[in-house]
Amino acid sequence: MSDTYVNSATNTYTEARARYVMGKVYEDLIGLMTADIITKDYADKMRRELLYLLDKKVLKSFQLQFKDSYGNEKGGLHYEVRADSTIAVDDQTGGIDFWGLDGITVNLFIKKDPYSPNLAEVNRQLTAWGWGSGKALTGSATYAKSYSSGGFGVQQSIIGKW
Repeated sequence: MSDTYVNSATNTYTEARARYVMGKVYEDLIGLMTADIITKDYADKMRRELLYLLDKKVLKSFQLQFKDSYGNEKGGLHYEVRADSTIAVDDQTGGIDFWGLDGITVNLFIKKDPYSPNLAEVNRQLTAWGWGSGKALTGSATYAKSYSSGGFGVQQSIIGKW
């Protein structure tokens, strides 16, 4: 007698689901804009570039990194991307207090899937956009909320105390 085990995964990514989820992330960016931390142009640029990375199925996670005028980490928001139906909750946006972040700059940091068949193309595009190297934020992450549509989504965590 032998046992058979099957492990399967379904990729739930669609362009429509990604646009919905990124619309919610964009509302977080608008919160930063409303607090006069980033410009609308920068928020639009981040949304556009993240949608490109999602469409190429290369984005594993991304961070909105908060740094002071000396370049010191002040924390940020971490978004884990999942296309495997493990995020079923679709929380409301808002509720993040950005008003105490005076003198802060925001950097977008991404973690790519090294096994994506589109990695070389994406790396060329990132170079053309002027992206450089960086490092992930240090510190513990605290779960905040999730945004999802049809099994595709992001899980948001807060890094640091700000």
